[in-house]
Amino acid sequence: MIKINQLVVVILLLSVSLMSCDNKKELALQHSEKESITTCGDEDSALLNEALYQFEQDITEAYDPEAKILNSAYGRYLYVGFTGTAEFDRVATSHSITIYKELLARNILLEDGGTSNLNYKHPAVQCVINNMEDKDLSTTINALVETNTMNPKLFNSRMRNFGRQAKDQRVTALYVALDAFYQHLAPVAQVAQESNE
Repeated sequence: MIKINQLVVVILLLSVSLMSCDNKKELALQHSEKESITTCGDEDSALLNEALYQFEQDITEAYDPEAKILNSAYGRYLYVGFTGTAEFDRVATSHSITIYKELLARNILLEDGGTSNLNYKHPAVQCVINNMEDKDLSTTINALVETNTMNPKLFNSRMRNFGRQAKDQRVTALYVALDAFYQHLAPVAQVAQESNE
């Protein structure tokens, strides 16, 4: 009788352990060998770097699949990305959906943030905004956040030519990835989840 009780306890412990492992699957980093863009919080830096490189891979595949020129992909994507009218279901890959879910889990993105699902008050997001190479853009975003009037659509014209600077202004590119791509992926993630059920 004692051995059966011990066996039941061991099985229960293994079940709980396996279930917690399933719930805590770590994000598989596909771009970890690439240059690190930011050090905005030790636990968030790897995720933010992964988010940028995956975003750039996704838009290059969707907007310049033949030549694969990043500047060209940015040029075709920026207006529709900032206005939220891009075909996100066509652009986003399963890996970018996984990144979106992790950004959401870490509160970098919000479920329903109003005009943007980017959590501008999150320390990692503040770090990105404050370290952007374009200091005028950083100042403008901070002022809009402070007055509670931030809306990424305000930047669709201003950022239209950013593709030319994307390779040099990597932290600003990360902001673009967060506010013109990932914050729009909630409906795509929902459809992906429903199709998996």
